[in-house]
Amino acid sequence: MSAKVTIKDVVIAYAVLVDESNDCDALDEVVVAADSWRSATDLMRARGYRKVPRRPARSTIDDGAVEVAFATPGTLFRRRFGSSAPWVTNSHGEQE
Repeated sequence: MSAKVTIKDVVIAYAVLVDESNDCDALDEVVVAADSWRSATDLMRARGYRKVPRRPARSTIDDGAVEVAFATPGTLFRRRFGSSAPWVTNSHGEQE
């Protein structure tokens, strides 16, 4: 599942992705604001996420996800899929 919304010149990208552990239950909801869909998905890949979609499937994203991403463009936020936990910055798979 993936989605994209554009606010002004900022693209908010959302996807449900397998994390780098590749465990069957290791699905994260991921959201990031960037200048383009490609830039956003490149950030997701750089953080170790697999099978990042080439294009979005939907054009709606949860308001909470949009707010957190729009407030800090270029920062990848995640939470476990289906969780009501707050969004947190990506803390695994980061590459310097």
